[in-house]
Amino acid sequence: MQLGILPSQVAIPVVFDESVLSDLDVLDHIQVFGSTVKVAEQLGLSQSSCSRRYRLLSDQLDLGFDRGDDGYMPRRNYDVLSALREASQKLRVRRAVLRCSKGWQSPGLDLPLGCKQLQISSMSTGRALSLLDDRLVDVWFGGLLECQPLIPAALEVLQANRLALGQSLLAIPLLSWEYVLVSHRNHPLQRCSNITPDDLALYPSPALPMGVSPLFTKALQQHGLSSCPYGGADYDAHRWEDVATDGHSLTVVPPHRLAELESKLGVVPLPYQLDVKEVMAFIGHRDVIADPSFLRSFQLLKGVLRTSPIGRCSAVQWLH
Repeated sequence: MQLGILPSQVAIPVVFDESVLSDLDVLDHIQVFGSTVKVAEQLGLSQSSCSRRYRLLSDQLDLGFDRGDDGYMPRRNYDVLSALREASQKLRVRRAVLRCSKGWQSPGLDLPLGCKQLQISSMSTGRALSLLDDRLVDVWFGGLLECQPLIPAALEVLQANRLALGQSLLAIPLLSWEYVLVSHRNHPLQRCSNITPDDLALYPSPALPMGVSPLFTKALQQHGLSSCPYGGADYDAHRWEDVATDGHSLTVVPPHRLAELESKLGVVPLPYQLDVKEVMAFIGHRDVIADPSFLRSFQLLKGVLRTSPIGRCSAVQWLH
């Protein structure tokens, strides 16, 4: 007797429509950049297509995703969106097509092919960590100075090992430096051999808004710096670095920026030691950094870093 196959036993092929992930990519970018115009430019789409696709996905998942006082955000079913983002991120990691971003300290760093470089210009480390935690960015190359409350050890003793930042993020410290105080070569303080914080306080220097990099700001204020409103949290070289070209203002830069600033702007170090240390690291969600597939991407990222002006600067120390 030939046994029949019950309807419940019939194998039904599952077809996954990857257009869902494509629409999620649009929605994620809109949440990061807060503008369909900017996202259209980044993704090579029309603004109308961006709007149509994020609204379609929002309607399908009943997210209520739209613009409000706090930017574009989901209003409902956030757990559904989080689950979809987790799955999408795992695929990006295993396909080695990570969304990467970098801190303001490394404006000239080009990330390797295969990485989707997100041009996020905020000088707020907290903003970067939030994007990583929400899986909107996979890997961020930035400083750990602002992360000190989350790190049990001092920055000076960190090694190039995985480091937990809270419950959801991991960091891999790679290199360190001390920030450098600079001015134009014709600045009056260039002729002084014994500069004090009181001397520095006589000259304007950029001051970030409250809540943007508070530990960095506090360290600068202890030296009489950070006195003149900067305006906004986004990095702007004209307001942060080029301000010193007026021959009166002061600013603070990473050491690998010195050669370019001197040759192009006549901006040089002042004879003053800040003793403000920064440790640069690749930071990502635990699910990214701990995934075995991440090793390939990490080696590519590290290789690009080694051949960049940061990696080749004699004043930058690689951690072991």
